[in-house]
Formats: sequence, structure tokens, C-alpha cells
Amino acid sequence: MLKKSLALILAASLLIVSFTAAFASGAGLFSELIETDCFDERLERLDEIAETVSLSQSEGGVTVEVSQAYYEGNRVFISYRADGPILEQDGLDLEDGAYADIIAGGSTEQEDGSVIGWKECIVPEDELANPQTFGLVYRTPGSDEKRVLKLTLTQHEYDQFLQGVSPAADYHARALVYMGKVCLKGSVVLTLPEQAASWLAWQEGEEGTGCDVISCWNLYRNGELVSYDLFGASEVLEDGVAFSVMFPYLEDLNGLTLVPEYSDAGEKPEEAIPLSPAVE
Repeated sequence: MLKKSLALILAASLLIVSFTAAFASGAGLFSELIETDCFDERLERLDEIAETVSLSQSEGGVTVEVSQAYYEGNRVFISYRADGPILEQDGLDLEDGAYADIIAGGSTEQEDGSVIGWKECIVPEDELANPQTFGLVYRTPGSDEKRVLKLTLTQHEYDQFLQGVSPAADYHARALVYMGKVCLKGSVVLTLPEQAASWLAWQEGEEGTGCDVISCWNLYRNGELVSYDLFGASEVLEDGVAFSVMFPYLEDLNGLTLVPEYSDAGEKPEEAIPLSPAVE
């Protein structure tokens, strides 16, 4: 669903930026994207909290607009619209030449030939700034010229941090998750060499080591399922596995646990990680 990154070789040209709303339907674009194949369960929440930017520019016969945007922690979300086809870079450029890589998003062509889409990008920890200027990079058809639509956003902090450790006897797993205005998101780091070996074997198309791997961690509250994990394993470590976890926005963070789901045995509630406020 995501377009491949483009190798852009020319320097940015002088850009004339308009701070007017180029499209009457620009506001609420996150909500509009819900009805497309770009659906993500966070889009409705983003439509509620994002800043209405309506920042546009016309270059190469195409007008491109960033409709809404939200910058929280190390992630930035934008929705955008073009009144014609564009070839876009996956992530977002930063002011000093650094790059915020894309981790979610998509775009779709409308019946009238326009394009709408959204991006979630992650800002490198050493590039975090408040405010921060981001660049939506694209080309217009038939041109190799790099075009950049810049926008400056204020960074929002995460509201709460939760942590916990699994009571499992044969491995160690620690969770650190954070709740902002968009979703509950974080990581679980599991230490067990057998799990790492099995994940590596699976990635290489081998049969594995016979170890029943943990495929993901699902969110429960007081024994009741809240949401299935949307990510799963994100990185195989030397002696274990790091999991990225993400769940919908929650107002009530009490009584939450992360339950491991094994590829063969299924969920094991007895190994659940209880989540409680992180101690500063």
C-alpha cells in the first residue's frame, strides 16, 4: 500500500507557499480516509486531535496540501491531498537533512483524479526538536525535480508511561508503553535465546528450532480482551526478541495486562505482564 521511496537528486527549488486552504474539503481529511483502503483504526482519533494546517503550494501544474497534522513524542502524523497524481517520498524530510522514516500510512486516487493520503513517521531520537519543521517531498509526473512542502509543528508530550515484567519462570520480558492522545504504544523486550533462534529461522524460511514462539502480546483489562496487538515482533536480538505493541486510545489505564500469544499454544494468561505507572 505504501509507495517505494524515490531517489531524489536535485536540490529543492524556491517554493511559494500559500497559507490558505486550497481545497474546501481539506479539514477533516483523516476522517475522510476512513472510508478508503487507507483505513487505520487511529484515523478517527487523529481527526479529533490533529491541527488543521491547510498549508498548500502549486508547482508543476499540481496543487498539494497538507490538511491536518499532529506531532507527539517521536512520531508525526499528516494527512495530505493533491489535485493530480504525484510521486511521493515515503517519509518526511527534516531541516538539517535528516529523515523521519514512515511506519504507517497510505494513499488512494479519487474518481476525479486527485490523491488523498496520510503518513505516520518516526523522528530519530537525536533529531527531536520543539517546534520541528517537516518536509513533504514529492515529484510531479514527467519531472525529476524535487519539490518540498514544509510545515512547522509543535511537539506534544506523552501523557502517561506504563511498565511491567512478566512472571514467567523460563524467560524475562519487560514492557514499557506510553499513552498519548493517539494510541497506547510501546515495546516488550523478551530475553530467551531459543525465541531469537526460532524467529531468525522463520525469517530465513527454515523449519525453526522446535520452540513455540511468542508471536505477539494482546491487551486485556481485568481478564477481558481490550484489543489484539497490531504489530508483533519487530526486531530479533542476540539473546531474545523485541516486540512493538500498539492499541487504540484508552482513557482508563487501570487493570491492564499484556498477554503473550504463542504460535502453537495460543494465549497464556499466566505469563501476562501487569502494567502500572512507571516510576520516574
